[in-house]
Amino acid sequence: MGSQRTISKYNLDYYRPDMVSGDYDMPVIYPTVYKPRRLVGFNQVNVADTSSGIHFYLDDYQFERFWKRPEHYVEKLKSFDCVLTPDFSLYRDMPIAMMVWNVYRSRLLGQMMQRAGLTVVPTVSWADKRSFDFCFDGLPKYSTLSVSTIGIKRSQNAYNLWQRGLLEMIARLHPKQLLVYGGEVEFAYPPDIDVVYYENDNVKRLRSL
Repeated sequence: MGSQRTISKYNLDYYRPDMVSGDYDMPVIYPTVYKPRRLVGFNQVNVADTSSGIHFYLDDYQFERFWKRPEHYVEKLKSFDCVLTPDFSLYRDMPIAMMVWNVYRSRLLGQMMQRAGLTVVPTVSWADKRSFDFCFDGLPKYSTLSVSTIGIKRSQNAYNLWQRGLLEMIARLHPKQLLVYGGEVEFAYPPDIDVVYYENDNVKRLRSL
């Protein structure tokens, strides 16, 4: 094991080798079924109504601080109704190694929050088909999960990639409930999934200024 500074930098103190799954040792998040009344972004954590759930459908720079100081922010987030796991970006033009790292970070922070007693809803994201080898690892079956529709209306290709990943996720994880952030798009969800839509609160907030 490396020096304590290295261990702290990579949050290795929080890694539990007996609580992982898949070929890449993704930290496991246990199932929960939970529907928050509303969702607000992590960038509003200091001013948001604590009856809200916190989401991370934001640019990564707005929540990298969570990875750097997880204990501090876990304590802050305990005040809120529930927390979605951080949505670290997965882009098709990223090296696979970067994609795996970002999925790992999301799972580890989610597992940390669960172990601290928070109600945690896993955020699910993917890039292209290559990411399917790891992007669903560590996620619970028959649970509440969250996905975003932000940006998928920009092109048919973006929508096709989103749809392909969503179908794969549903086939593997069989969610009981999906929290869909960013508005409705045309998709035939299986009738046994409770689909709950949330408006993009950042857009809504900017409109009100």
